[in-house]
Amino acid sequence: MTSRIKIAVSSLPSSGWWPNGISAYQDNDMMIDGANPNQELIKHEHKKLISTIEEYGFELIEIPFKKSLEMKNKYDFVFMRDHFVCNRQKNIVICNMKLSERMNEGEFVINELEELKYNISFLDNDCIAEGGEFFYLPKENVLLAGQGRNNLRGAEQMAEKLKVSELHIISSSGYHLDTSIAPIFNNSHDCIGIICAREVFNNKEINNLRNICVSYQWELIEIEHQNINSSISFRTAMNGLTLPGLFIGCKKLNQKPISEFALSNGITFDSTEVSQFNLSGGSVHCLTNELF
Repeated sequence: MTSRIKIAVSSLPSSGWWPNGISAYQDNDMMIDGANPNQELIKHEHKKLISTIEEYGFELIEIPFKKSLEMKNKYDFVFMRDHFVCNRQKNIVICNMKLSERMNEGEFVINELEELKYNISFLDNDCIAEGGEFFYLPKENVLLAGQGRNNLRGAEQMAEKLKVSELHIISSSGYHLDTSIAPIFNNSHDCIGIICAREVFNNKEINNLRNICVSYQWELIEIEHQNINSSISFRTAMNGLTLPGLFIGCKKLNQKPISEFALSNGITFDSTEVSQFNLSGGSVHCLTNELF
């Protein structure tokens, strides 16, 4: 199955990424308002991210960063994850963004995806659904959905259009599900475990996640942090690209339970820094999107 997967990424804007400083969104605790990204470092990190993925044999699909996006200061278009979700039948559902600052970004990926022969569909206007709120598990045909920036209608219609077998709602205080959990796949692309940041779940929420994992026989690796800085650091690293037998984050996850799980299951954990993109609350998972 690995050979079929392509990875979509955005190109960089020609005039620089957030060249006048980042404008943080009110519901994102991981953005740094007013931060000025190092433009040369951005180019280096973006190039290194692409080369790291290609080293593992995956084809990269680079979506152009349109000039009209730059003119409207829609610099977080670079987070390709948010724009769509794709299933194994080459069906793509374009997301509806919650934040007014990011509305209509998804329309700028449609032409390129149609040229690649993907089938494009759209959510109803009352649906709110952002790509960072979903994990699509292709072998199980299961959709995991957060509720930080989704509404229930958006999650349910996304599941309906992707024709998944099961939809599981996973609530937490993470602004996107990919800042709360990360599924891990074996070499056959079966989901075998989920890493989570325990501190973003209340007791009811963590019990729901535990029950989901038990029902599928997934190992749940709970990592808990006592202060906000260590929590954000871990959640940024956990926000990685998860592929068959492979996890690519922005830095190594060296916690003992994760290392032991990786060793016993033959999972490769690799990393490539995206420090400047972290300033806007995004990481490797946000910057990438799977095309099946």
